[in-house]
Amino acid sequence: MGRAAVYKRCGCKARGEAGGERGALCPRLAERGHGSWYFSLELPCGRDGRRQRVRRGGFRSRAAAEQARAYLLGADVVPGRSAVTVGQWLDIWLEMRQTLSFNTRRLYTQHVSD
Repeated sequence: MGRAAVYKRCGCKARGEAGGERGALCPRLAERGHGSWYFSLELPCGRDGRRQRVRRGGFRSRAAAEQARAYLLGADVVPGRSAVTVGQWLDIWLEMRQTLSFNTRRLYTQHVSD
């Protein structure tokens, strides 16, 4: 894969004719608190032979993005089990939701844990 597995980018808009987001090319990415962390990983090719890639982002720190990536790769799965359980997937899904209000997050957490 050409891109690093864990990387930082932002949503700053480029000025001028090109427009669009600067992403990983933003000169302010070295500043603390600017941008957010993302991860990507390759899955086995699908039935049609095309490569499959999972990309998730919005993490506040590199460590959080690395932890989520490792979790999706099955770092905490019991040996002998190859699939992520529904409960594990719901935990990941809930953790990735950055904009939930306090009450919504609490309600979703109760549903997942029941």
